[in-house]
Formats: sequence, structure tokens, C-alpha cells
Amino acid sequence: MKMASLCRLAFAVSATLGATAVAQAADYPQNPISLVVGYGAGGGTDVCNRALAVDVGKRLGQTVVVENRPGAGSSLSVSYIIRQRPDGYNIASLSTGGLLNQVLTPSTKYDVTTDLTPVAMVAQYQVGLLVRADSPYKSVEELLKAAQKKGELSYSTAGVGTPQHLTSERLAQETKTRLTHIPYKSGPEAITALLRGDVDFMAQTAEWVPYVRDGRLRLLAVYTDERMKGFDAPTLKELGYDLVAPSLLGIAGPKGMDPAVVSKLQDAFEQATKTPEFANCSDQFGLKVDFKGSKEFGDYLKNTLTTWRPLLEQYAAKE
Repeated sequence: MKMASLCRLAFAVSATLGATAVAQAADYPQNPISLVVGYGAGGGTDVCNRALAVDVGKRLGQTVVVENRPGAGSSLSVSYIIRQRPDGYNIASLSTGGLLNQVLTPSTKYDVTTDLTPVAMVAQYQVGLLVRADSPYKSVEELLKAAQKKGELSYSTAGVGTPQHLTSERLAQETKTRLTHIPYKSGPEAITALLRGDVDFMAQTAEWVPYVRDGRLRLLAVYTDERMKGFDAPTLKELGYDLVAPSLLGIAGPKGMDPAVVSKLQDAFEQATKTPEFANCSDQFGLKVDFKGSKEFGDYLKNTLTTWRPLLEQYAAKE
């Protein structure tokens, strides 16, 4: 009799908690939402996330506040978000660097595939290899020959473990060329370094688009599977190197988020990717809009990690 009473009580408590959770999901959001971006202000990741945040906020009826936490190829922002409550009020922009750094940097204490809740993928970065307009290098072949002759050339990126860094590392390996990586905290900083002449070239996501269009930078090649729309530069594959940079830009939250809350966020971000504001931002910074829902995004993260893990472990062992 006593056991039966305890069972009924446990069931009642469970039902109450379940009903409360459903009610909370139905009422979500009741407060502003924080969207953490792992790169500095002014770059493509920051600006395009802000375009998304404005529209998502309108759709959900609450302000989405962008908070920049740059550093370590966006790993600092991931490390921060996994420690937050999984209530939907703290989410983060997740980029390729944040995913791959968990293997590349052994001191990284997270696993994206288990410590985060995928919400949605919104776009892919498109990476290019660039020099200043006054550079003597007119092609990738000329640049690599110069590196071999001089012993090395230096290049800037937005950080260690970013797609552009890893693909450039593989290019150096395949061509037996010494290319010295100079990482910065954001795309704009990497661009500024090239414009100042601090480095010989740059491998960077397409925040460089306006600089190529106004003639300050020259695009020698792209690290994408196909040529970038609006640009004549060849892909590395066309040049004989079977290399395509891993690429993703999405939204994730701490593990354990309510599926109903995830669904609300996923739907809001999907609609936000269809707005003229996001289309304009994608065009400005060379992003390729590519929406994937929560489950598909989670699978994409696992597949990307599996594909690149061998190179990451090889590179990490050298450091």
C-alpha cells in the first residue's frame, strides 16, 4: 500500500514537471536571448549573425542580443556556451574552427557533438587565397614557387584551426612548401595585416569580397568545391590539388535543451535566412546560404569531424 502511494506520488510529480516543461516551452521566450559570436565585431560572422538576430528577435517577440567573445578560433565562445543553462536564452554561433579545435588543440575541454545542442546551420563560409593588388604574385603557382625559392612565405587567417588554416596547411604539405601561419582574432584583423604588408598573403573566409571588388586585394584561388559566384578565380581542385575547406556556420546551445524550444529557434532562424537582409550580408561577405535543421546539422558536424580528424591529429602532434 505504501509502495503504491509512493508510485502514485512519483507519477504525479513527473506529470507535473512534464506539464510545466511543456508550458515553459510554449511560453518561450519570455526574456531577451543572448547570441554569442566567437569572432570580433565587424567581420562577416559577426555582421551576418546580427542580421539574423534582428529578424529572429522579431519573430520570437524578444530581443536577440549579440555578444562577441573572440579568441582561439572561436573555441572560447564554445567553452563559454556549454557552461550556460540549456533554457534557450543562451545560444552561440558555431563555426568550423570551434568544431575542429577540439581535436587540433588537446587542451580544449569540450566535444561539440556531445556538449552542445545543434539548432540550425545557416550558411557555409567560402574561403579564398589573396594577395595585395601590388603583389608580384599573379597566381598560386607563382606564389608557391616564390615560397620555395625564399624558403617560406607568411600568411594571415582569423585563427588556428579555422578552415582556411587547415586547408593551407594541407596545401603546404602537398607542395612541400613552407608557409608560416600568422593567426589573428578576426577576419578584419587578418585583412588589415595583409593590407599593411605584415604577411605575404592571406587565406580567409570571404570578408575580403569588398576589398577585391574595390581593387585593393587580388584573389588567386578559392578553397571551395566550385568557383565562387561573381569571381573568376579557380578552385584549388582546378589547379590540381584535391582540397576543399571544411565549412559551416550555424547556431547551437548547451546540451539538454528542450526539443520544443530548439524547434522554435530552428524555425525562426530558417525564416531569417530567407530575408533580404541576410541575403545582402551573405553577398557582401561571400557566404553561401545553406540551411540545415537541428538533426541534419548534428549529422553534418559529426561527418565533418570524422573527415578532418586524421589531419587534425597529425597537426596537433607536431605542435
